[in-house]
Amino acid sequence: MSAVAGLWTFDGGAVAADGDACRAMLLAQQAYGPDACDAAHLGSLSLGRNLYRLLPEDRFDRQPLMSGDGRFALVADVRLDNREELLAALGICNDRGEGLADSAILLHALERWQEGAADRLLGDFAFAFFDATRQRLLLARDALGQRPLFWHRGPRHFAFASMPAGLHALGTMAAEADGRSLARYLASLPLDGPSSFYQGIQRVEPGHIVAVSPEGIESRRYWTLRPPLLRLPRFEDYVEAYREELDAAVRRRLRGVEGVVATHLSGGWDSSAVTATAARLAPATKILALTAAPRTEQPAPANRFADESALAAATAALYRNVEHAIVPHPKRSPLADLDGNLAAFGRPSFNPCNHVWLSDLRERARGAGARILLTGEIGNWTISASPNTLLADYLRSGRWLGWLREAMAMVRGRRARLRGVLASSFGPWVPDTLWRLTQPFSSAPDPARVTALRPAWRAALEAEQRALGVGHARRPKDYFAYAREAFLTEMDFGQYRKGILGGWGIDKRDATADRRLVEFCQALPLEMLLSRGQRRPLARAALADRLPAEVLDARGKGYQAADWHEALTRDRPAISAVVDRIEADPAASSIIDVPWLRAALAEWPTEGWHDRRIIVRYRIALLMGLSAGHFALSTRASPVRPER
Repeated sequence: MSAVAGLWTFDGGAVAADGDACRAMLLAQQAYGPDACDAAHLGSLSLGRNLYRLLPEDRFDRQPLMSGDGRFALVADVRLDNREELLAALGICNDRGEGLADSAILLHALERWQEGAADRLLGDFAFAFFDATRQRLLLARDALGQRPLFWHRGPRHFAFASMPAGLHALGTMAAEADGRSLARYLASLPLDGPSSFYQGIQRVEPGHIVAVSPEGIESRRYWTLRPPLLRLPRFEDYVEAYREELDAAVRRRLRGVEGVVATHLSGGWDSSAVTATAARLAPATKILALTAAPRTEQPAPANRFADESALAAATAALYRNVEHAIVPHPKRSPLADLDGNLAAFGRPSFNPCNHVWLSDLRERARGAGARILLTGEIGNWTISASPNTLLADYLRSGRWLGWLREAMAMVRGRRARLRGVLASSFGPWVPDTLWRLTQPFSSAPDPARVTALRPAWRAALEAEQRALGVGHARRPKDYFAYAREAFLTEMDFGQYRKGILGGWGIDKRDATADRRLVEFCQALPLEMLLSRGQRRPLARAALADRLPAEVLDARGKGYQAADWHEALTRDRPAISAVVDRIEADPAASSIIDVPWLRAALAEWPTEGWHDRRIIVRYRIALLMGLSAGHFALSTRASPVRPER
């Protein structure tokens, strides 16, 4: 991994020529690359990188890289998962390729294919590629957004950096929160296009290329995620293909492992599949499987279970090289971690409650000497995807008999209630007005409406919430199109990945975010995800060779940090103090609904913490409001109102 930075002035000024500004940007990102810091100064352009050596070939890294004729320059934060394919396509023999860092192979690819190279890359990357002849700078990120890259356009300059802190080190702009992005965060909406959480700073969006010239900036998506439908002769062929893709995805993320590799192991299919697959592929490597568990017995919401350690232990017991460690939920509240999380990630935490126990898992991994942590974070969208909305897909595709068979099987098998089946099936076709009239009768709280966002902002963002299916908004007619849009707009984990590296020295790698695995899962026929009333029939059959029956047969989902409320209750005085600060700050209070926060404090529950209404109000909405307020207070921000 690396942290990159660069500055391009359009008037030939001395800012870039002496390189001081670029060095300041690199210094601000030193935590993300402590092993080497190098920069090059090319007249009006300065660029450099900080290196964190995690791969065997990193010892050959000599960035910034220049082409032999001096035309091209490159800095990259990159792990290439298809090195051999690229070397073959470039005509570079394996003997020579063994002495090349991933960045050097990337430079060869960019020289050959220019911006077309991005779509040929497999792995996690963010890079900046300068063409002196065309006076053009290309910025690009990997398809699933695993590496971050930000940019800023000033009056006579353009700057880029892996993290916002690098751009703020220029001193040309204040670290000011973007109020509209904070409002979207509280509304559970993704960032708007290339926006970031800071004024004046834009993201390179996942799967995008940004082309920069003195005349202007253009961004385009190079990854569209439209694989053709996969048709195989037999169900067994799908099982074999699934296993091959999962094995390949995990194998790619084992590169560079030395000694011990850590995994996050819950009781669910996704993390269990990643852990088991890693153990099978690397039998001589110690796998430290980390499971979070409540300190004491706790109730859980309906169809959830609070302690996943027994199921996780069943998976770990199948493999001799897996050491299972149960990590009790820490006693501190999420408020205690707000400063540290902001310093590490440079943004408000999406789920502050989970960051508490995740931090302890990372500490345990670091203490054991692991530098790589494997996860299955987006498995619900890939290897184990099977939402109830698939019933609408049967109707959309005209398969009425198939829909009737699946709906009846789900109800008879008690896998879904009749009301839920009907809502999932016909909801997408119900007019908006009629659908909204049914929501007050819903037994579950609507996360889109239970929020610390001011009412004016809620009204301004309501239409977009409905369009994206946030909260109780109607589910989509086409699940695959819905999932595709989520991959292309919502899956941006770059700042979290970089923050975990800088804060804990851990390279977090999600095998379920492998591009080829994602494309395979998006190409599956509908009946591989829902058949005979059984969800995930393909995944169930494919994972039977590596997971215990009790994991595959478990009803419900794990509910992590079930004792979250204990520390939060103890911290009520601190919460009240934060609310006072939010109220006194014009910028923070222009976005956050302070009366809502005060009402939540005044109506603090004494029991029933597993009730979904309490969970949505306190574990989700209250903590997100505090996180957004903390972010606004920690930056210089201006009051902002929703656009009419």
